[in-house]
Amino acid sequence: MLKVLFVCSRKTDSIVSPFIKSQAESLEKEGVKVTFFLIEKKGLIGYLQASIKLRAILNKSKFDIVHAHYSLSGFVASLAGAKKIVVSLMGSDVIKKNGWSRLIPLFNSFFRWRGVIVKSREMEYKINLKNSVVIPNGVDFNRFYAMDKNEARLKLNFEINQEIILFNGHKNNFIKNYQLAEKVIDSLNRKITLIELKSIPHEMLYLYFNACDLLLSTSKWEGSPNIIKEAMACNTPIVATQVGDIPFLFGENSGNFFSDFNVENLSEKVIYLLRNINLRHSNQGRNRLTELKLESHQIANRILEIYKSCK
Repeated sequence: MLKVLFVCSRKTDSIVSPFIKSQAESLEKEGVKVTFFLIEKKGLIGYLQASIKLRAILNKSKFDIVHAHYSLSGFVASLAGAKKIVVSLMGSDVIKKNGWSRLIPLFNSFFRWRGVIVKSREMEYKINLKNSVVIPNGVDFNRFYAMDKNEARLKLNFEINQEIILFNGHKNNFIKNYQLAEKVIDSLNRKITLIELKSIPHEMLYLYFNACDLLLSTSKWEGSPNIIKEAMACNTPIVATQVGDIPFLFGENSGNFFSDFNVENLSEKVIYLLRNINLRHSNQGRNRLTELKLESHQIANRILEIYKSCK
């Protein structure tokens, strides 16, 4: 059995990010033994302390692969002396240029990372590493699926006839661009409830996707956003800014729309979906994910191939 150590940061509202936990679960279903090492503290001192703790663990236990999630976790694994390192980079690691991101090529070369996973072609182009491969996060179709909208609203105690739009995150998250979403909603001159997707258990998200009229994503940048793919698996209508791999995910006939950051353009697409609410039944989001082979078990097998190729 392949033994893999996941290195990632501890989250304040949950032990690890839902997509990392989901990836571990999908790999375990393919016969991989996954163990977690959690980085408890942020900042330079916190990461240095984590590398010391990780080094002690690696000296005591044998792992076939160390899989670090986010660049800073990759730095920690490298400084801890891990030999076979695979690093998953997210949108902010590459697209948002900062001092840390400039260290990625240096660490990749000096510590001989065995594989670098990026989430979109845009990230692959910007990072420009020979050992990078595009593997988006997958979606668990058993967890995210379409159901009757009214049934979902009853379970969440939402009004049946209220127009409800989901916002793709926390309004205080600068990247998610809540101010633009507010401008779009204000321009519609309709009584609309805008719900932030924050502090919601991951296992409850499918109810929100099914209960809403549409998901509005106004992010300034993304890699391959999980929330978009999870909503697509529920056949939720989506209007999103043209960032990351969203145009690729939507394709031409999924029934979802992307736009530039112009309020009027976004508003036109939102109002079109609200006025043609029956289009929900013909939404092809889930079929598009199937076409792209983005189910969680398919992604797990692609990652497993990278593990097996490490020498």
